[in-house]
Amino acid sequence: MRRLSTLVAVLVVLLLSGAGVALAEPPSRLADRVTDRAGVLTPAAKAEVAAAVNRLKQEKGIDLFVVYVSSFDGAQPEDWANDTARLSQLGRQDVLLAVATDDRAYHVSYDQDFSLSQSVTDSIAANDVEPRLSAGDWAGAAVGLADGIRGGGGSGTGGVGTGVLVLGGVVIVGGGAYLLRRRRKDREKAAVPAPADAAVPAPDEFSGVSTGDLSYQGSQALIDVDDAVRTSEQELAAARAHFGDEAVAGFAAALEQSRAEMLHGFTLRQQLDDDIPEDEPTKRAMLADIIRSCTAADQRLDAQAAAFDQLRNLEATAPEYLAGLATRLDAANARVPQVDAAGAALRTRYAAAALEPVAGNLDQARKLLTVAADEVRAARDELAEAVPTPEEPNAGRSAAVVSGRAAEDAITQAGTLLDGIGRLEGELVAATEKIAAARAETEQDLAEARTLLSSGDAGGLAALIARAEAALVSAAEAERATPPDPLAALRLVDEADKALDRGLAEARDAQARNTRARAALEQTLLTARSAVSAADDFIATRRGAVGTEARTRLAEAQRHLAQAQAGGDPTIALGEAQAADGLARQALQVAQNDVSRWSGPTSGGHGGRGGSSLGVDLGSLVLGGILSGGLSGGRSGGYGGGGFSGGFGGGGRSPGSFGGSGTRGRRGGGGRF
Repeated sequence: MRRLSTLVAVLVVLLLSGAGVALAEPPSRLADRVTDRAGVLTPAAKAEVAAAVNRLKQEKGIDLFVVYVSSFDGAQPEDWANDTARLSQLGRQDVLLAVATDDRAYHVSYDQDFSLSQSVTDSIAANDVEPRLSAGDWAGAAVGLADGIRGGGGSGTGGVGTGVLVLGGVVIVGGGAYLLRRRRKDREKAAVPAPADAAVPAPDEFSGVSTGDLSYQGSQALIDVDDAVRTSEQELAAARAHFGDEAVAGFAAALEQSRAEMLHGFTLRQQLDDDIPEDEPTKRAMLADIIRSCTAADQRLDAQAAAFDQLRNLEATAPEYLAGLATRLDAANARVPQVDAAGAALRTRYAAAALEPVAGNLDQARKLLTVAADEVRAARDELAEAVPTPEEPNAGRSAAVVSGRAAEDAITQAGTLLDGIGRLEGELVAATEKIAAARAETEQDLAEARTLLSSGDAGGLAALIARAEAALVSAAEAERATPPDPLAALRLVDEADKALDRGLAEARDAQARNTRARAALEQTLLTARSAVSAADDFIATRRGAVGTEARTRLAEAQRHLAQAQAGGDPTIALGEAQAADGLARQALQVAQNDVSRWSGPTSGGHGGRGGSSLGVDLGSLVLGGILSGGLSGGRSGGYGGGGFSGGFGGGGRSPGSFGGSGTRGRRGGGGRF
């Protein structure tokens, strides 16, 4: 009898991933702490990174921003990261990890005055970040950086990355091993007495858990239930093939409900990760909901594991079970030559890159079917060696069942690999049929974008147009290649069109705003000109009594009005016109107040009150500023009574700035991985 560990050791899974052609990303302002423009993070992995970022923020007050892009757009990693940090207005205790997955390059950007020294941050990058990036563990690199900073330079993860954990979960993926693990877990639960408060949870069972830990628990629960659902799907497929749909209807319904609860949890996690922040109570309530949903889904699958074993009653029906496995094995082996021929035909029709996602499927399926055949033979031998008794007619059959379950899992996985080749063939045919329509749609969007660009209301469309044009050229090359890669061509066109769609939507919004602004601008310019003229006339004809403040307001109003009338962006011009109108009205009000406080000169017996021997109204002359220039003494004395102490010339505001100028320097480290 062979041990289960020997069986599991021979069950390996071929992990394949197809890499699409992605457009480069220029530096830009980050809207969220975790930004995945390269599409390398699963929802669970993104949740894991977010949890690590939250722990760092709560424990150390340090904000970590993580951004994954396909390419640094031809820039040096340090320049790209630092430009993104400046555009995102990162501060002294903010850190940015920028990773270009296709370029195989990264950089960690810190403020010059960051609390950890350069040697410490370099050590974190060398020990906690770069090794994980080299292994393709994108989430693990960010978690390693967060935990390394949180630990002051010591690795917080012990060298175990997300990728290792995922691979570890994949190795034991068979349904038999899964159910055995669950039974062991149930026995362990039964052996350890539950705490007194475990049977009836308190209304808020997470009241003593920090938000950071709650986020981590939610992320881990999502990972666990996702693994459980995937493994249960394999179990269901195997049972359906063996017993039929009707016999497994209850298990199928339970699995579907658990899947719905899991997806509800992922939906909540996505809402927490989006650009709209939640307040603390809302965030905690959503995290608690995630944990409860995942727990309910997992417990439901636990309950079904026992029911499933009872349904199959494998030990009692071992001979029939093994006979059914042999039939399935023969059918799977019969498919191999057919799929082999189909794969050879695909290799003559399509580029190797197009077939890369299934390149090893056939070889791996053959290996799994060989393992399955060995396990079926071993199961038959173990069944023959079993010694039943009247009290236990099924005694000794457990080893045969374990071998049979290993064979069943191998057959199921081999079938999945064989199905993948046929599925890819259908996708390549569909891509070939769709690319012409996709190209036409993109060309139509390009035409609209060029029109908007020529009108001057394009916003950032120029770069998108250039990229879309380059993508169409690359797509045409992929399509015309011998042999072609229609999926790559369609992907290029689709990515270019999506980017154009977003740019066009923004440009259309900007154009609509500009149209409304132009309509309002003419009205506002009319009122602004009127207000500026009125204030200017009032001050010019009463400047003898008007001080610096009113004149300054008028000068600013005239400057804003000139900018509003200079053309350019109508939205900006509208703001300038509104500022001019407001400042002019303020200038007029201040000038009127100055005049109301003004006390004019008297003639002192030279021709009567308010006059002179020359018949001139001296008060009006002085008020209008006609007799202000060239008088000595800063307009004091000379006219008797009151005088004009204090000069009226000069004044105004000294130049200033809003928030200073320039940006702080940044330091960091990175390179290729």
